Amino acid sequence: MAFTEHLFDKDDIKALARQRAAALKENRGFSDFPGFALGVIERRLAKDPLRYRDYGPYWWAVKALMIDSGRELGERDDPMVRAAYQGDSREETIVMADEFRTLYLATQAVGTNQFLLDGESGDLYTLEDEDMESRLPGT
Repeated sequence: MAFTEHLFDKDDIKALARQRAAALKENRGFSDFPGFALGVIERRLAKDPLRYRDYGPYWWAVKALMIDSGRELGERDDPMVRAAYQGDSREETIVMADEFRTLYLATQAVGTNQFLLDGESGDLYTLEDEDMESRLPGT
């Protein structure tokens, strides 16, 4: 599969990551942008585990960051998608995932888990993380 969709300009993401880290430091006094952002994501997922879908193909990279920071989210992964949809740093990965989430919430029904990642083939990618799906009440 060729990953051609939902990718961001690297220079734009680098600039956004610097801006968001600076804004967090200025407005909240926190210098650990990745730690703060992962805490926000963790709280969102605690309220509704299915909201992992909000991050689309960036979910696997976000999940890896959360696991690396000591959060227990299970072992499921999609290494090929994770490699294509992550930044050069934790900060960049978080910004990319957040940018995707913003677009997703503006254009998709919440809970959508099918995404066009290969514009050449038109095949849809189905995001399904059984580790997160199993956290739903009644499963």
